[in-house]
Amino acid sequence: MPSGSAVVLWSIVAVIPAGVGAFLGVDRLGAARRQGARAGAAERALGWANASAAGLMLGVAYAVLAEGTALSPLGGTLGAAIGVTLVHLLGLVAGSAEGGAPREGPRRGAARVVTASALHSAAEGIAIGAAAALAPEFGLFLVLTFAIHNVSEGAVLGSALAAGDRQAVSAAGAAMGARTGQPLLAGLTLLAIGVLPALQPWALGVAFGALVYLVLSELLPSSYHQTGRTSIAVMVSVAAGIVALLGGRAVR
Repeated sequence: MPSGSAVVLWSIVAVIPAGVGAFLGVDRLGAARRQGARAGAAERALGWANASAAGLMLGVAYAVLAEGTALSPLGGTLGAAIGVTLVHLLGLVAGSAEGGAPREGPRRGAARVVTASALHSAAEGIAIGAAAALAPEFGLFLVLTFAIHNVSEGAVLGSALAAGDRQAVSAAGAAMGARTGQPLLAGLTLLAIGVLPALQPWALGVAFGALVYLVLSELLPSSYHQTGRTSIAVMVSVAAGIVALLGGRAVR
């Protein structure tokens, strides 16, 4: 059976898929965007990448909220409100908007997308740490889920960096750097809950609120803009349902 510290170590490894996705985003999607005839296909690919990330994050959010409210309905609910507020305020300060077409130009837009990815990473790290404190298997399940999610998010980030003339290797490094908050926050959350166990439902609630806010305010709007609403909704629903079902079983 894995320990909480082992889950944090695996979350470090889970940063690598973000680099793989960014490399592909620059090498494939970025190149296609620069070719007018294939630009539509590139935008659709980005839409599907955003949709898969959104579905995975929603499924994880449901799983962590269910466990948080089971421990403490008040703590889980108020924690969710804190998570929404915190990410909203961080977004205002950072001026991040993932997947959009920034008015400031490609280089500024690339910086904004990297910042948005870092915000995602922090929210996901809190979810991993809180889940690992509850049950190491649950934490490991979240790490594996986010590893898959990191590929799609890395692809979106890589495509944005390609618009700023970043090379594939450089984009991969930037993507992995943006995701380092994931293992860092996972470790800090796990440590904090170990010192003060009463924080557990609050941390799970914060993770839920942050993840749902990011999905609704950033990932889904970008997906709808790039691909049809119906197909995106179906994909997100299926992905979220599968992850929520498996996540609940991972705790038991």
